[in-house]
Amino acid sequence: MCGFAGILRLGTRRLPEPQVIRRMLATIEHRGPDGRGEFLTDDVQLGAVRLAILDAEGGHQPVEARKGSLQAVFNGELYDHGVVRQRLADEGHDIAGRGDSALLPHLYEESGSAFVEGLHGMFALALWDARERALLLARDRLGIKPLYWARTRDFLVFGSEIKAILASGLVETRIDRDAVDDLFSLSYPCPPRTMFAGIYELRPAHLMRARVGHPPDTPRRFWRAPFVPRGEHRGVDAREAAEVFADLLRAKVATHLEADVPVATYLSGGIDSSAITALAAEVRGEAPTTFSIGFRNPAHDEREYASCIASQLGAPNHAIVCGPETAHHYPQVLWHMELPLQFPLALPLALLSRAAASHGFPAVLTGEGADELLGGYDCFRVDKMRRLLDRPVLRTLRPHFYRKVYGWLGSPEGLVDHLLAVQSRSAREVEAEFAGLYPPWYEVWATLGLERDQLLSPGGHRARPIDRAPEGFDALVRPDAAALHPLDAGLALELESRLPSWILAIADRAAMANGVEARVPLLDHEVVEFLAPLPPQLKMRGFLEKALLREAMRGRLPERIRTRRKRPFYTPIQPWFFGANPPDYVEEVLSEGSLRDAGLFDPAVVGRMREQLRSAGEGQLRRMRLEWLLVLVLGTQLLHQIFVREGGAKPTAPTAGTL
Repeated sequence: MCGFAGILRLGTRRLPEPQVIRRMLATIEHRGPDGRGEFLTDDVQLGAVRLAILDAEGGHQPVEARKGSLQAVFNGELYDHGVVRQRLADEGHDIAGRGDSALLPHLYEESGSAFVEGLHGMFALALWDARERALLLARDRLGIKPLYWARTRDFLVFGSEIKAILASGLVETRIDRDAVDDLFSLSYPCPPRTMFAGIYELRPAHLMRARVGHPPDTPRRFWRAPFVPRGEHRGVDAREAAEVFADLLRAKVATHLEADVPVATYLSGGIDSSAITALAAEVRGEAPTTFSIGFRNPAHDEREYASCIASQLGAPNHAIVCGPETAHHYPQVLWHMELPLQFPLALPLALLSRAAASHGFPAVLTGEGADELLGGYDCFRVDKMRRLLDRPVLRTLRPHFYRKVYGWLGSPEGLVDHLLAVQSRSAREVEAEFAGLYPPWYEVWATLGLERDQLLSPGGHRARPIDRAPEGFDALVRPDAAALHPLDAGLALELESRLPSWILAIADRAAMANGVEARVPLLDHEVVEFLAPLPPQLKMRGFLEKALLREAMRGRLPERIRTRRKRPFYTPIQPWFFGANPPDYVEEVLSEGSLRDAGLFDPAVVGRMREQLRSAGEGQLRRMRLEWLLVLVLGTQLLHQIFVREGGAKPTAPTAGTL
């Protein structure tokens, strides 16, 4: 696990002096505290910082082959590196060290850029071919590892984090107004946009080639999850499928446990992380050390469930407990994230990785991926309910049914009226706007539509209407989406958008903030290739989410964990950021002067929303909407302050410690 950065010369202008690439690497040294290396020529500059998970002595980067004419930097893990190494050695390759990164130039030597199609693991990489004077950038199939790039007239600048690109001084630091519009609907910039104008993420399962003296090629896809059209799903027995899935996931947990350092697991008490922890105990023959998040606010605390599974397995468990003081770390977390958060989940996750690192665990297994592969989010149930009640004979029953169901669930006051208002727009209208797809998160996106035009329209900016698709959204929708079952179409969209650009971005940055590698067995591409073509009823049985995982874990987990309904992972917002004693930075960045300086939000609307939040009652949808909007305003303002006004320097650590 590492971080890297680089600059490729596209025109005739000379590359910057070496101190520029070194400055870029210095901004991401948290990703690689165990070493640094560089490769500098007149055409390209490559640099890497290293977190030593494999081959601590011999795994330095950049790595080379073909007498130095091939050079590569790499962030990630190849889980079949032993088998691949042996094959290459048998074919006469002389590979230095035991690290997996050393395999990359030899694989390229065999197959050219097509070698990425055979990589098995999580990865982002840059590979320089001196003979071709060409650079290859590639990112893993699910987007577990990040990779960003920007093109200037003279250079291609790239790195594992955006701050490395900004540190080059070659790209203007400016917040992208279109990305802000996206943020206040999707909750993240529409890929490949980022929050910074002119800087893009390389999308998952894509590679990009650039040659000296030429414009970069358009990024090219090399893999897609194998969802199948309706009527073509594999006819499989549910119990047999669960057994196969359990065996497959157990095998993937085993490969993800391989390391030269201790590996722990994150344990929330939900079925995803509990399954990974239980399977890790099976593989090892002893329970792994586990790390959990707790909250002093009982409404958010799940420690009793984490304790239940830890106790059954005999797993040592370390829990961090978060309270209002946790919010003091938010500027530091935003510096790592480079993305404002509607739900500040990265705060406790960053503290969790700090705990793992302090206990001597530079690698952890996590449970990310099950919700995106098996319909785990509430939005998938809402979407299924909407489709069922959209039949002409049932449409008039929708208000009555919603009030019964959501009243039973204890949903926020006003949620039903919101859903009915959003769904008064016909599905055909929504599908026509969103590339033929009704996005499962559409109703959630609409919650951010409160005073949208006024909030986002200072200085004459015209905000995109919230019921209109962002520019570039159609590229996220599969060409065959209309032929898929609606659940599969929604899951496919998750894999292209929210999973890599939000969920995995949070997971990567929160872990790497403290030099911890987060591994995700559920997102091994062979797991995805097994689950994607299965019948939708195995993924969501009725309105029961993650049905196949629940069945696969029968007998492996306590029943109260295996059958427990998913509980969203939220952090408190109003008490932490907008209560009686908010952190000092809140008043600073939300002051009228700071808001006018950034020019992104109308100060009068922000002030009005803060007043409304003070009087909004618990359990009201309006309070939730105000919280979500204001924490996004806060995060965007902090991003502007840190990177635009203050030049990208990491904020000073609070007295509670650094991240």
